[in-house]
Amino acid sequence: MLEPWLLLQSVLAGIAVAAPVGPMSLLCMQRTLHAGPAQGLAFGAGIAAADGSYAALGAFGLSALTSLLLAGGQWLRIGGALVLLYFAVRILRTPPAAPARRIAAGSHWRGFASAYGLTLANPPTILFFAGLFASLAPLSGLSQAGVFTFGVFAGSLLWWVVLTSIIANTASKLSPAVLRWINRVSGLALIGLALYALSPLSPRAPP
Repeated sequence: MLEPWLLLQSVLAGIAVAAPVGPMSLLCMQRTLHAGPAQGLAFGAGIAAADGSYAALGAFGLSALTSLLLAGGQWLRIGGALVLLYFAVRILRTPPAAPARRIAAGSHWRGFASAYGLTLANPPTILFFAGLFASLAPLSGLSQAGVFTFGVFAGSLLWWVVLTSIIANTASKLSPAVLRWINRVSGLALIGLALYALSPLSPRAPP
């Protein structure tokens, strides 16, 4: 039987993990601006699928795998930071694309896969779900676990649908000069986030 309150909780959790502006948000917005809304949504769907995967790990009681991911937080942080630096350099070197080029650029599956991998390697995402399951009442049975996993995925995906729609509707009104500045600011922000991820101040998994 579907439990409306649990579903609502899980949808709100999915929105909560997706909504903060971070590297994944910047990359999704950049992809939407330069490759079109379908490409941006494919990227967002990859993020939502990763959020759903972490929700499933906790909901179905796979605590050993969750602990393994938390223990590998340092290497995940280093790998994720290097990938962010790569994307930052690409964004800084990419000229603003004409609308016709945006529609045809890139691969949906490649964007989905890169977003999925980057989100899985994002320690704050792991810590978010670790904290979430520490504060949640235990889920009883496979049906509740399934509802929670679906709700987190749906909430996260809903956020990316809204965000990419807003960005896509705005993109046509932006001049090449404005897009160029967006590239510069986004690229520098990603570099800053990558350096922060490598610094002693960044979130770390518990010992």
